[in-house]
Amino acid sequence: MPYSKTGKGGPVVKAGVDYGNYRFTPAESLGYAGLGVFLYLTADFLLYRSLILLFLLPVFLIFWFYRIKAGLIHKRRQQLLERFQSAATAFVVALRAGYAAENALAECADDLERMAGSRDVLVKELRYMQAQITLSVPLEELFADLGERSALEDIRNFALVFAIGKRTGGNLGEVLSHAADQLRQKLEVQKDIQVQVTSRRTEQTVMSLVPWGIILYLNVSSPGYMDVLYTTTTGKAVATACLAVYLLSWFWGRKITEIEV
Repeated sequence: MPYSKTGKGGPVVKAGVDYGNYRFTPAESLGYAGLGVFLYLTADFLLYRSLILLFLLPVFLIFWFYRIKAGLIHKRRQQLLERFQSAATAFVVALRAGYAAENALAECADDLERMAGSRDVLVKELRYMQAQITLSVPLEELFADLGERSALEDIRNFALVFAIGKRTGGNLGEVLSHAADQLRQKLEVQKDIQVQVTSRRTEQTVMSLVPWGIILYLNVSSPGYMDVLYTTTTGKAVATACLAVYLLSWFWGRKITEIEV
């Protein structure tokens, strides 16, 4: 969501998106809450069948929404970086064609909006930057601001190269071309790696469902066979230990496949 900031000696102005935060829409909140409750109740039914554990549901939902929020923030940043790579290339092409930096930004925004639509995350950013340029905010400051808000090192580096190139009066098109090419190559490598690990993540997801399927099958086919798990202290301790190992394996597997370039 947009936030506000005060410039030096200036009024409070509406700034861009804070990419370190994410606010759920009412529909998202309801959907993710429903999914979290379903998963918690399913785990409770299959492992414990304890009404007392329902009091821990709010604690689980807090952790659940924290994980979901972190995932959505990462996804939005990744989408922004991919869009920024395309925009940086178009920006460099416009500069080489003889456009001034501010006009090159406008051309880049128009091209990206035709391809991705006005609701695209970077289109909104570019339109915001255009609006700030009309208020005499330097373009290099706007690039730097986007880098800080997104916390993406690649955008920060691009902003730094742009600021240095503009300050020294060199050929901006040539100066930024190398930075744009490096960003493109990095994303290509990242996509190649993601393609390779996608199948492994799918296998992990399928395998993670197998234990729950086995427990459900035993409950359906032999109802009394699992009673020792729910009625004895030893059974509950074993269930807790198994759940801890399962969660550790799940997070470890996810961490392994979350490769950053």
